[in-house]
Amino acid sequence: MKNFIAVTLMLLAGASAFAQQALGPGTGIVSPQINPDHTVTFRYENRKAVTVQITGDFLPAKTLEFQNEGRTVRLDVPGTVDMTEQNGVWSYTSAPLEGELYSYSFIVDGKKVTDPSNIYMNRDIATWTNIFTLSAEQGDKGWYYEVHDVPHGNVSKVWYDSPTLGLKRRMTVYTPAEYESNPKAKYPVLYLLHGSGGDEDAWSDLGRTIQIMDNLIAEGKAEPMIVVMPNGVYFNQAAPGAAVNMFQPTMANSRSQSTVEIEQSFPDIIKYIESHYRVRKGMADRAVAGLSMGGRQSSALSRAYPKMFGYVGMFSGVVPPQGEFDQQLADVFAAKPKLYWIGCGKTDGVMQNSLLLKDYCQQKGYPVTFYESEGGHIWRNWRVYMTIFAQQLFK
Repeated sequence: MKNFIAVTLMLLAGASAFAQQALGPGTGIVSPQINPDHTVTFRYENRKAVTVQITGDFLPAKTLEFQNEGRTVRLDVPGTVDMTEQNGVWSYTSAPLEGELYSYSFIVDGKKVTDPSNIYMNRDIATWTNIFTLSAEQGDKGWYYEVHDVPHGNVSKVWYDSPTLGLKRRMTVYTPAEYESNPKAKYPVLYLLHGSGGDEDAWSDLGRTIQIMDNLIAEGKAEPMIVVMPNGVYFNQAAPGAAVNMFQPTMANSRSQSTVEIEQSFPDIIKYIESHYRVRKGMADRAVAGLSMGGRQSSALSRAYPKMFGYVGMFSGVVPPQGEFDQQLADVFAAKPKLYWIGCGKTDGVMQNSLLLKDYCQQKGYPVTFYESEGGHIWRNWRVYMTIFAQQLFK
């Protein structure tokens, strides 16, 4: 009996040790490693590889230009550099980086792979890439994208009926930290729309909306608000894996044809939010904004319902003056919105249309805020636009 107990204890100890080992680093390699001088070291072990490269948005970008539906599109493509090998471990150390959220992948013998030592990844349409945040000082961009010791809001994945589309659909809803503890308070709402190929997960994952809002509200730079992030592709119920059907998301699945249907069905979203959440109703307490396709949808929604939104934001996505635009935009500004905001990057293919809209508004005497940034049609810009736009709402 003593021997049996001893053996049993040894087996349990071994199982415990194995469990503890399983909780350790998966590869035993630290990657990425953020250094005190704000350089970042990446490591990848592969003794059979002939070449290993790293590609990421912290490297000098290449701008690709092509024609799409009669307009020039410019895309900033992350640069690529060779990694060096020593004893089967390939490594690369970047130049010092500013505070930001960065994404990267390895290219091993011509095939793109993720970093097995880094569990942090984001999905952009149908592509997974590793990410990391770096904050050089409090208050820089990277700082706002990180989780800090501040009151945290709640995030829900909400299903609602859309009679207009004949579907049950899903959206992401952020409520500020005080929402639960202040049961008599009512809050304004920002409706935040994604771009082509995206879904209701895009702004919370790629856009870091939850971290941005928690940090801005905690600092007193943004009013406590509800942020509603719906699925802007009218024929999809939800993001991949949450919908009834299994599908592969693509840019082509959600071109601008979504605008009319989303425009017609958007009151279904507002009706659900205003009947299930404590919200302040009315134009002064509603905002709509979006990136790329979502920016065009925001523009269309403001023109279809000129007295619905007191704040309109278009991030790298506008509808240039055309067709019935004159009267529609006149109706928008006759309703006296508090903010009509356009943001675009200097190398963004949408810049031409953004300038056309800005100039048109200025010629008509319509108050418009125009924000120009470096770079192109990229999430790095849209996170910045969201951070700036949120601070100007509901004041």
